[in-house]
Amino acid sequence: MTRIACLHGHHSNISLLSDAFATFDVELIHFVDPGLLLQNVGTPVHTKEQSHAKLRDQLTWMQSCAADAIVITCTQYASLVTPEDEAMATVPIFTIDGPFFHELAQHTEPQVLLFSNPATVQPTMERLVKHAHSRNLHPEIQINIVENAFALLMENKQEAYREAIKDALYHLHQTFPDQPIAVAQLSMAPIADQFAKENGCAISHPLYSLTSHISATLQLCSNR
Repeated sequence: MTRIACLHGHHSNISLLSDAFATFDVELIHFVDPGLLLQNVGTPVHTKEQSHAKLRDQLTWMQSCAADAIVITCTQYASLVTPEDEAMATVPIFTIDGPFFHELAQHTEPQVLLFSNPATVQPTMERLVKHAHSRNLHPEIQINIVENAFALLMENKQEAYREAIKDALYHLHQTFPDQPIAVAQLSMAPIADQFAKENGCAISHPLYSLTSHISATLQLCSNR
């Protein structure tokens, strides 16, 4: 059985990954470290070097658990992963937004990307642009942020968070009815799926592309 070690910035991502890989013959081991996220809600800010050192410690610790692969579901931790980190790793490292970047970069028409965590906007967009330009692609993306939503998630006010995201999606769907809409954070994926089903539209999110990419790369077997 394939063992995948998962690094999360928030415990709510555990169930999302578990549900996404429920049909595969895999064992998921979950590690939760909210340290990087807590910087955004009033705690002292660490330097990028300190955060990167913490990430490297986590990667080393996760690899020691006989993992066959590592998944990083936190976009802030994902933004710290360097080519050197990947080269030094003894197993493949998958980031939540890696396959998602490939999907977004393919769009030739304008699209809308919704964020709930403002701190992830700059590093995410820098990596997305770099990914696209390396493939001679130039996607036109309009950024939208759900103000004050991320604090609700960190305070474990799940229902209030869901309503805030749902309201934002409704506004975007009404404002840009003909443009593709995507959500950047994994925590928004189930809300996006529900909204899309209820409104007969498509909302992209990182979870589907991540699951597809990992299952193909690791050649995961179905358990059904």
